[in-house]
Amino acid sequence: MTKALALDESRHGVRVNCISPGNIWTPLWEELAASTSDPRATILEGTLAQPLGRMGQPAEVAAAALFLASEATFCTGLELLVTGGAELGYGRKASKSSLGEVPTLPPNVH
Repeated sequence: MTKALALDESRHGVRVNCISPGNIWTPLWEELAASTSDPRATILEGTLAQPLGRMGQPAEVAAAALFLASEATFCTGLELLVTGGAELGYGRKASKSSLGEVPTLPPNVH
């Protein structure tokens, strides 16, 4: 859809791009983890799915949006993956020894 819209709207000087986020540590992720039988294991699995060994932060998605809006003036039809490389294969991509910071739930959430 992004590419089709980019082609259609380029004649009007409009750029169309999209951001595809991966595992970003947000309140939705917290809620998902808290609803499972083992929240810590769920968070660990989500983190291990990232080759960079950590989940992304909302500010990193915001930085991607800012880049597309202000600096990427010759880009249209672009899908910017903000995924930490999660799409680069299947299953676990990081090892426990290469983990960065693993998010935790607030103490009152189980």
